[in-house]
Amino acid sequence: MTALASSLIAVSQSHSQSLPDIKTLISGADQFYDTPVARSEEGMPVGNGRMGTLVRTIPSSLKFQINRVDIFGNNSASNNFHERNTDYCNGAGFVDIEFVTWGDDVFTAPDFKQHLSCYDGIVTTEGLNISTRTLAWNEKDVMAS
Repeated sequence: MTALASSLIAVSQSHSQSLPDIKTLISGADQFYDTPVARSEEGMPVGNGRMGTLVRTIPSSLKFQINRVDIFGNNSASNNFHERNTDYCNGAGFVDIEFVTWGDDVFTAPDFKQHLSCYDGIVTTEGLNISTRTLAWNEKDVMAS
C-alpha cells in the first residue's frame, strides 16, 4: 500500500461516516491499456516520490528508464536534446528485460494488457504467456518487476 493510501485510510477511519471507501475512490484513477504505447513518455508511471519509471514495452521486451528527483544531467546552456523525447532529465539508467529467446513477440495485441493500480502502486503488464508486476517500495529506493 502506498503512503498516500495509508494517509487517506487514517483520515477515513477518523471520519468514517463522511468519506467514501478510499480504495474505490483512488481506484477511479487507474489506467488500462489494451495495446502497447508508441512513445516512451506514454508508459505507465510507478514510483515512490524520489525515484520512478514509466513502464513500457516493445514487442520483445519490458523497458524502464529509472529516474530520480536529485539528478539533472545538463543545464540551460545544453542544446543536445533537439526533440522532447530525447531529453533524459533525471535519468539514472535504463533497464530492459528481454524476451527474445521466447520465440514469438510477447507484448503485442491481442495478448497485451497493462494496468496501473493507483491504490496499490503496481503496474501489471501481460503478454503472450507472461505476466509481470512492477512496483516501487515507498520506504527505500527499491524497484522490482
